[in-house]
Amino acid sequence: MNESGKEAVILLVDDDIEVLKALKKVLEKDGFEVFPHSTAPSAMRFINETKKHFDLVITDVSMPGMSGTAFLGAVKAAFPKVPVIVITAFGDWGQYMETIRNGAHEYLSKPLDKAELLAAVRRALANGKQNAHAS
Repeated sequence: MNESGKEAVILLVDDDIEVLKALKKVLEKDGFEVFPHSTAPSAMRFINETKKHFDLVITDVSMPGMSGTAFLGAVKAAFPKVPVIVITAFGDWGQYMETIRNGAHEYLSKPLDKAELLAAVRRALANGKQNAHAS
C-alpha cells in the first residue's frame, strides 16, 4: 500500500478514450491508483511537472504524436526500474520483439481480457519490487 492507501500507482497511456476509461475503471476497482493520459507527450509532461512516483506504466503502442515504443524508451531511460506493459490492437512479431528489447515487461494484445490484464499487472509489479530491492 502507498501513502494514498492504494496498492500501487499506475501511469496509463492510450489514445483511445474509451479504452482508457475502461482500463482505468478495471484497475481502480482492483485497488490501484491510476493516472490516465490520452497522449504520450501529455504523460511525459505530467511525469516531468509533478515528479510523481509510479510503480508501473501501461502504454499503447500506436498513438499520434509519440509512439508507445518511443514513450517506452523515454520511460525506461528516465526510470529504468519501473516496469512497463505495452498494449496493442495491431501487434506483430517484429513489434513484440522491439518492445521487449527496449525494456517492456509484457506485451498484451487488445481486446484485453480483464483477468489477463490484472495478472500481467501483478507480475510486472512483483518484478518491479524485486528490481528495486536488488539495487
